[in-house]
Amino acid sequence: MTIFRRHAIICLFALLSIAGCTGTGPSFGDLEYRDSELSVTVSSDAPIDHAALQVTIDCLEPLGQRQVFSDARYVNITAGTNRFTYPVTLAPGTYRCYLHLHEGDERLAAVIRELTIRGENGP
Repeated sequence: MTIFRRHAIICLFALLSIAGCTGTGPSFGDLEYRDSELSVTVSSDAPIDHAALQVTIDCLEPLGQRQVFSDARYVNITAGTNRFTYPVTLAPGTYRCYLHLHEGDERLAAVIRELTIRGENGP
């Protein structure tokens, strides 16, 4: 196999691995917790009517993780920045937040975020 052919195959695999990752669909922004309320930010270039927004929070423990909150709701997203709030009481500690946004059967965005809640004497 010539060097040119080997280089072309490597470039082809690199292009295939990033295909579909360059879209400008909706994305999750900041995740904030304050006063027993979780705030989730979703940014979008275009409005989306009746999207499903799912939020799941797991508490990270020494021997695993335990689900402490889950909510799914239909939301209307406007072009620009959108903020959605969830009333939830979280004790000091470390949490893993799973955020999913769907339109029909299509997943528009998904992300996993770490969240640390600090108490008066630390986590």
